[in-house]
Amino acid sequence: MIRVVAAVIVHNDADQARVLACRRIGPPALAGRWEFPGGKVERGESDEVALHREIAEELAIEIVVADQFITVPSRW
Repeated sequence: MIRVVAAVIVHNDADQARVLACRRIGPPALAGRWEFPGGKVERGESDEVALHREIAEELAIEIVVADQFITVPSRW
């Protein structure tokens, strides 16, 4: 089983909240589809550490991890 994490990044302005979604570039079957940023948890990493690493790699930003939102067991 491969464990993955994703971030629901919310920016709250005075009059609205915005949620960040990213467009996939690959693999070809999924290219152009929208997803929340994140990725695979490496061996020995906690979910939070993996999430910080993945967001830094993909978006070059730092995030604050608030709460775990949902866990979804799935087979791909």
